[in-house]
Amino acid sequence: MGAACVRRLAAEGARVVITDAKAEMGEALAARLRGEGHDVLALPGDVMDEAGFDDALDRAIAHLGSVDVLINVAGGSYHAYIADIALDQFDRIYRLNVRSTVQACQKVLPAMRQAGRGAIVNMASISGIASDPGWSAYNSAKAGIIALTKALAWEEGRNGIRANAICPGTTASERLRNFLTPERMREFASAIALDRVGTPDEQAAAILFLASDDASFITGATLVVDGGLTARGWQPTDFDRNHGLVRGG
Repeated sequence: MGAACVRRLAAEGARVVITDAKAEMGEALAARLRGEGHDVLALPGDVMDEAGFDDALDRAIAHLGSVDVLINVAGGSYHAYIADIALDQFDRIYRLNVRSTVQACQKVLPAMRQAGRGAIVNMASISGIASDPGWSAYNSAKAGIIALTKALAWEEGRNGIRANAICPGTTASERLRNFLTPERMREFASAIALDRVGTPDEQAAAILFLASDDASFITGATLVVDGGLTARGWQPTDFDRNHGLVRGG
């Protein structure tokens, strides 16, 4: 989804800096977009390396001169039941999802305050508004992103800075396509009202909306982009029987 956001921002004429732990992939994307005439810089920046990420953020701000938009998309998950979860892995998920978001916000806020404006979009998840048994670390981290974003919206609203969170549902990202078989992907799609999974470009469009002036009176919001997955409960109904779906149980 990060790459889709970069492409959309560049297409809108924005000057973009990418920070990515996968430096080669970030540079390949930036080089391709520069070849198309866009102003895109890629910097190595692993959010799990606090000093290295801090340096990447400093270099990004120095390159841009000012920061109008920050999009935090770093994240990751870990599977274990609460009774069995390794606490070091629990801490890792919070560093990857929550602490990195705080660190990036702390870096850009002085420049945004000075400018009297700015927009921050944080990557949460539908897993932050509902539970996935076995994914408690990820659930709680993404719920933390939602709460953090609401607090940030109030803390910085008087400074002209907006903060919103996006909650993607099942999205056909490269990672998910590599992880799920086509049959399993179809199972996920069957739980969605639109009967398909989302695309990275659809998530990027929602993120860019929240970052844009079209959302100038939206702050502290949590935008769910899940094709209707969370629009209903999980009790089996006649609808499910009539459509050959299996729910609950």
